[in-house]
Amino acid sequence: MSLSIKRLAGETVIYGATTMVGRLLNWLLMPFYIRVIAPEEYGVIINIYSFISILLVVFTYGMETGFFRFSREKNDQDVYKTTLSILGISSLLLIVLSFSFANKISLYFYDGNYSVSIVLVGVIVALDSLLSIPFAKLRLDNRPIKFGFIKLISIFCNIAFNIIFLVVIPYLIDKLYLPEGFVSMYKQGNGVFYVILSNLLSSLVSVFIFIPDFIRVKGSFSPYILKRMLRYSWPVLVVGITGMITQNADKILIPKLIKENGFVELAIYGANFKIGVLMSLFTQSFRFAFEPYFFNNREKGIDSYAKVMEYFVAFGLFIFLGITVFQDLVNILFTSEYLRGNIIIPYVLVAMLFYGIYFNLSVWYKLSDKTIFGAIFGVMGMIVTVALDFILIPKMGIMGGAIAMLCGYSLMVISSYFVGQKHYYIPYNLKVISLYFIIAVLIFYLNGLIVVESIFLKYLIKVFIFLAFPLFFVFYNRLKTKYA
Repeated sequence: MSLSIKRLAGETVIYGATTMVGRLLNWLLMPFYIRVIAPEEYGVIINIYSFISILLVVFTYGMETGFFRFSREKNDQDVYKTTLSILGISSLLLIVLSFSFANKISLYFYDGNYSVSIVLVGVIVALDSLLSIPFAKLRLDNRPIKFGFIKLISIFCNIAFNIIFLVVIPYLIDKLYLPEGFVSMYKQGNGVFYVILSNLLSSLVSVFIFIPDFIRVKGSFSPYILKRMLRYSWPVLVVGITGMITQNADKILIPKLIKENGFVELAIYGANFKIGVLMSLFTQSFRFAFEPYFFNNREKGIDSYAKVMEYFVAFGLFIFLGITVFQDLVNILFTSEYLRGNIIIPYVLVAMLFYGIYFNLSVWYKLSDKTIFGAIFGVMGMIVTVALDFILIPKMGIMGGAIAMLCGYSLMVISSYFVGQKHYYIPYNLKVISLYFIIAVLIFYLNGLIVVESIFLKYLIKVFIFLAFPLFFVFYNRLKTKYA
């Protein structure tokens, strides 16, 4: 393993450790929510956060990647100032729009409920869009520890506020005498409102931490730089939007396409979908390290990108097997009414892995400044996903949403690979990658055949077949190195 890849792996571990701890803590809000919030309200929360994911991409409009691309030039301070300025303007615009259209949005999607929550959503998206650039600068400056520290502080605050609003205050109202005015004001809210409010307060904490960075911003706003960044970034924006729609279309459409108890079905789907987030934890932490890496290490050669892909797929499949082989342990997180959604978990995990593979493949059009291709692939994947959502969800229920997303990401991977090999050849070892997939699938199906009454023997067998994959990986790579 080369020194540059080792550095990438090291940074991935640092980003991964902080990102994983943070998102795992945030992720644990799922079993918390399903126990303190009614399924219908939890379904609304999932629906709202699907819109938030898309809006965050829209209102950062690819400037994060553009910032990485142009910040290595001599006028890096001007790039930073220009990026912050334009995102600040668009964030203010979003806040104005959220106040203006909250009632109409609420009426269309939620039968007139949650208007105040929608206003708060606009403020959250505005703040998080602006914060994306200071966080990106930390990544560019190779400061993963500070990056992770601020992320963790925000998440801890979010969790604390959720516990206060959803557990502590109701307990105090029930057990103690509190001023009637306070009780009346609190009861005007609901689970959805207090979840959104907790998120807003945690975002404000991050803003407060970054205030010195905002104050010390040097450089000047440059229309010339902005024009170049927008020209480079708009295809990345399309990629981001289409990617988010592909990932969230099911959670937006389920309440509309499943007429009876649509938000309850979404709650069941969304809770089980959260298990797939465990795969995205890995892909996201890898992305944080990989994106600056491939811009800063063009001279290292294309072989390093191919090798990175092999390791990425292997570790992704390791995570897939860890979750699916020990699925019954994962089920401890759910209450009984959510267990029927387990059927979607393997499909979601593979879909998230494919999305990570697609990101790895995207190196060719980013390095060659042909980001338009990313937009094309993203649009193709989105169209397929949304079309299949409309076809499959009414017929198959929540299972249809998972299959549709998997098909969309699969198309994006296939398209990017074949087109990329013509424009920017990278010698990916498809035989090795395919072999990893075959071994993982065999282990997955072998696990499904285990029918043993003894719990001890059952888990002994599960551990054995689970460890077969990493053992194969280590053994195969040692042989390959020995006879290379």
